[in-house]
Amino acid sequence: MSERKDSCKSCRETNNACDKKRPRCGQCASQGKMCGGYDMGRIFINVNSSSPPPIWSRSANAQKYLVLDLKSQSHDPENPGASISRPSSSLSFHSHSGLSMATLEPALPDVSSSEKDPADIRSIVDTFLKLYYRRYGQAEASIELLTSGQEIGGWRRLLPYWIGRSPTLDMAIRSLAASFVGAQYEDLNLIDQGRDLYLQALQMVQRALSEPDSASRKDVLVTTLAMSSIELFLSNGATSSQSAHIEGANRLLESVIQTEEIEEIHLHALNQGLFQAISMRQRYIFSDPSYRHLVHRLYCVPRTSHNNLFFQWCETIIPLPNILHAIDSISSPTSSSQPSTHTVLSILEDIQALEHAMVPWYEQLKASSPGAWTFPTAQTGSADSVPFPLQFVSIETCTLYCLHWSSQLLILEARQVLNLYLPPSEFANQPSTAVLLPQLAEYASLICRSVQFCTENRSFAASENMFLPLYAVAGFYQRQNDEKRMKWCAGAFTRVAAQQKIGYAVGHFNLQ
Repeated sequence: MSERKDSCKSCRETNNACDKKRPRCGQCASQGKMCGGYDMGRIFINVNSSSPPPIWSRSANAQKYLVLDLKSQSHDPENPGASISRPSSSLSFHSHSGLSMATLEPALPDVSSSEKDPADIRSIVDTFLKLYYRRYGQAEASIELLTSGQEIGGWRRLLPYWIGRSPTLDMAIRSLAASFVGAQYEDLNLIDQGRDLYLQALQMVQRALSEPDSASRKDVLVTTLAMSSIELFLSNGATSSQSAHIEGANRLLESVIQTEEIEEIHLHALNQGLFQAISMRQRYIFSDPSYRHLVHRLYCVPRTSHNNLFFQWCETIIPLPNILHAIDSISSPTSSSQPSTHTVLSILEDIQALEHAMVPWYEQLKASSPGAWTFPTAQTGSADSVPFPLQFVSIETCTLYCLHWSSQLLILEARQVLNLYLPPSEFANQPSTAVLLPQLAEYASLICRSVQFCTENRSFAASENMFLPLYAVAGFYQRQNDEKRMKWCAGAFTRVAAQQKIGYAVGHFNLQ
């Protein structure tokens, strides 16, 4: 790998010298830029090949650049004397004066050194789950309106079940727990241990993938899920580093989806890839109609989670990533020709089929879960607060409605773009742009008004449910050139980062 390729994407594009530190190099940290684009793709290539993948050949000197360097992350361009004691990302972790007292996280419980020791895997995983669900102190006796395991990242509740399955997976689990617990307690030593364990797990995954049975090993698949979470807990979510692990899980899933070896963990891997594909508007192999029967079979496997409407939404919406990718392909500024009428009508047919499939799901949601409401008096507080935030009976209900509104937002926006290419014969049969615009504005507003319910003074498990809806609406505002509302979305991510001590990269929206 060349020196230039080993640099981060931002430094390669600007031709700057890159010190290759993670999650942000010195150049990006000093300039407040997003950092990523390190080449990790070779880790997961050739998982279906009869021969082993290429050996990961980083030298010992190069390997150290996979370890985060806190010193390089402690520079704040706004305050050169400030010291950041949390993992850095494209979002700032400093306290913001606009945060209300209600957003201040409760005091963390006192835990013994053994409960934070990565060597004691069961104890640190137990500590992780208490913090992840915020089940401690007064919160332990209260109800957060979230049933554990019902959240989008509910597979993490199963971590105790997977302990001891393989040394590779144990290494990843230890890193995941240490990274999260270290971030919460701002324990630099524990964070460093988490990074060292992550590097070791990365090397062990490479060795595991060279074995003939790697594609069918469930522990390797769970390891990729854990590695993706580690990137997120190190404030590297939505970057190419996390994407590499998600894509690796997709390839492993592709190898076994036609076999009888599928179980619940494969379903979680499928959903992780689906959410990634929707967020990035990428093609998703399992969105292809040829996989539809296999995907349905996978959604029918027994589950520990009983959030049936969530899984039904995922199965119903699975064609969406390929629709979004097709829309972007025909509307790209770099496209050299107008799309054919056949292409446009084919996309329209897919949109209509998806809209039709969503109707019974939404009717079931309305019948089983009360909708949102607001308090009669407007909320006062910081300038970025919405005056009438929506309220729900539970986090799960809020999540389901927000996922529905997100899918409707993206589908109607796709219709808006497609209207530019429809043949005149179709004009009378489709909603006009004038009809779509107020609907789009309403769905985007509903999502933004729901953010507070899932994120303010909530656990990470609850807050993560809003990442996809908030990401979707931020992208929508970006494509509409609505800079003011884009920045509100960036501010919402920043507030979540301040509370959870874990950032989520939104730098490619140019919201900084």
